Amino acid sequence: MDLLARREHSRQELLQKLQRRVENIALLEASLDSLVEDNLLSDERFCEAFVRSRMNNGYGPVRIKAELKARGVSEQWLTQYLNPQADDWLERLAELVQRKFGSDEAPDLKSLAKRQRFLQQRGYTYEQINRVLRQNKPD
Repeated sequence: MDLLARREHSRQELLQKLQRRVENIALLEASLDSLVEDNLLSDERFCEAFVRSRMNNGYGPVRIKAELKARGVSEQWLTQYLNPQADDWLERLAELVQRKFGSDEAPDLKSLAKRQRFLQQRGYTYEQINRVLRQNKPD
């Protein structure tokens, strides 16, 4: 319960953490099932909170999706809470570009490539990155 009091966890994530501490895995599975039934453990709530947190920290849909899959969140919750096509991602990306690089465009191709790599590591798609970087370019 102490782990759940700190933040939301996915079922798989909690199982992995607790497996190291207990000997009887069947009892652990039953306890986790009980927590799910009592709505104290919810992959949906975890997914929603995780997406919101990572978005606020400037991460994109590709990276967030990969992190959620690694934590055992089902595809059902991924599609419900993570729409990579939403305009919200472009706004977040534009804010990140402004915060990280300012309003100046990249002076050369090397700088542009460095910006693109940074944004791809943050989990944004190539299309999103190009769209936002083109917006910042004066015509």
